[in-house]
Amino acid sequence: KGKGKGKGGKGKGKHSWKGAQWSLQEAEAQLSALANELYEELLNLNVPMAAVAVTWDRAMTLRSQVLMMYGMSAYEAAIPASFSGTGGATADGVTVPCDASDFKSRLNAAISKKTKRSLSKGDIVYAVEEIPGGGYSATVTSSEHLTQEYHSPSVCTSKKAAEHAAAKAALEAEYPEVLPGGMPAWAPPVMGKKRKVDAMAAGAPPTEDPKVRLMQSAQILLGRSLTKTDVMYDTREVEEGGVTVWRSAVSLPMHDPSTFHQGNDAQNRKQAEASAAEVALEALAPVVGPMEEERKAKKARQQQEKAALWQAKKEEWREAKRAAMADALPAS
Repeated sequence: KGKGKGKGGKGKGKHSWKGAQWSLQEAEAQLSALANELYEELLNLNVPMAAVAVTWDRAMTLRSQVLMMYGMSAYEAAIPASFSGTGGATADGVTVPCDASDFKSRLNAAISKKTKRSLSKGDIVYAVEEIPGGGYSATVTSSEHLTQEYHSPSVCTSKKAAEHAAAKAALEAEYPEVLPGGMPAWAPPVMGKKRKVDAMAAGAPPTEDPKVRLMQSAQILLGRSLTKTDVMYDTREVEEGGVTVWRSAVSLPMHDPSTFHQGNDAQNRKQAEASAAEVALEALAPVVGPMEEERKAKKARQQQEKAALWQAKKEEWREAKRAAMADALPAS
């Protein structure tokens, strides 16, 4: 089964997949390239396991599609759940996650794959807020890896669920190829509007929310993930001379409980809190700056150590391969 190339019109001409036209030859070439990529990642011990799992899922999904292009039924070409790196499969050959709520792992894996390194503490920041009346909402930010802040679109029943919802929003905007039904990384590019990252690459300055940067600074100061009480805003609507304005002050109680950073008066809550965050960032810069430089230097040292270890491991494998080849040669 599966060797029906050319029968019933299969295996020739172009085949549609999610709106993109693919010939069998093109699909097989992409599968070969993806298999080589997976092989390299399996041997590179610096690649995180989650990133390898994402590549594995992409390869299995594409292989299933190629099999169906040869004439195999969707049921026969379906990916068994035991062979999927991050999920299972339906009978139509489309991979779906076994745990549809684990979007944080998928986001970590997608970023690790793009940057070709493991993530460190502080690379991705989650902030969870308890909603009055019950439930939680969350935001996820990363000044280095995400183009903007992402929010959970609805109120969730737990903090964990809210964080996963925020991670899913980030994936949908910036890494849709790792989600079920998203455009795969090997598909032809779709012409349309450029993403924000394209504008950044062209030299446009990145837009960073002061509140996001303050959360990242607080994480550096505290050396851990943040809770909802680590960065506190006191924002009020006040009337000054018959004019209503918004005024906000922010504090980091676990770092310095006695200091409040008050911003300028603003027209709305968002602007007032952003102003307070800017004031706090300026005041904390002399402390956070050296700590951030030390963190970057430590990360660079770790990367160098990993690279040296990998080089030594590759040389060890080469020596073992040469020895095995020598042993296989007939004695003269």
